[in-house]
Amino acid sequence: MRSVEITGEDLKLINLFESVTGVIPSDMEIVGEGIVFLVDDASLGKAIGKKGANIQRLRMKLKMNVLVSKDDTEPEAFLRGFFNNIEILSFEIREAPGQKVAFITVPDSQRGIAIGRGGIRVKAAKAFLKKKFETDLMLKTRRVG
Repeated sequence: MRSVEITGEDLKLINLFESVTGVIPSDMEIVGEGIVFLVDDASLGKAIGKKGANIQRLRMKLKMNVLVSKDDTEPEAFLRGFFNNIEILSFEIREAPGQKVAFITVPDSQRGIAIGRGGIRVKAAKAFLKKKFETDLMLKTRRVG
């Protein structure tokens, strides 16, 4: 795992997240018009809040889309948690010299959810996968039914 540099702006965002949710995120990524925070599995419910109240408060304060996801130490578990409301039809990691790629296949009908508004979800997944596991991500779709 690579060392990550935290800027003053990152620290402000992490502190705001903690003050609103009571949870310290393990990582965060700003992607386009949104921000994604990772928290440990045990704190996920607390971070989101009842009926998503904490997420709504963060969206209003930051004036940007906010996603919260479960962090994990294994690429497959991480991606399954990150795309938890999407059926993952298949998962495979292929390795070549100097390159690792995770391939996930989702139903064609859930492609838009997997990508997210403005691509936030798939872009954040790619950034976290690269940062945490030095792995690229390829999202594939398949017609089901």
